[in-house]
Amino acid sequence: MEWLAVPLIVAFSLIYYAHKNKLNHKQKLREIDLEEKQIELEVLKEKNGSNTDKKDE
Repeated sequence: MEWLAVPLIVAFSLIYYAHKNKLNHKQKLREIDLEEKQIELEVLKEKNGSNTDKKDE
């Protein structure tokens, strides 16, 4: 029965690190998505700014 301890420890370690890596990957995707949305917002602000400048002239 002692021979079972090492494979179980290895298995749980692999599960833990896979789960941790998945969480880190999700966080990276959120950060990338946030950056893309900020860029889109800046582009929209620039478009709106140029539209209001044309209307004022």
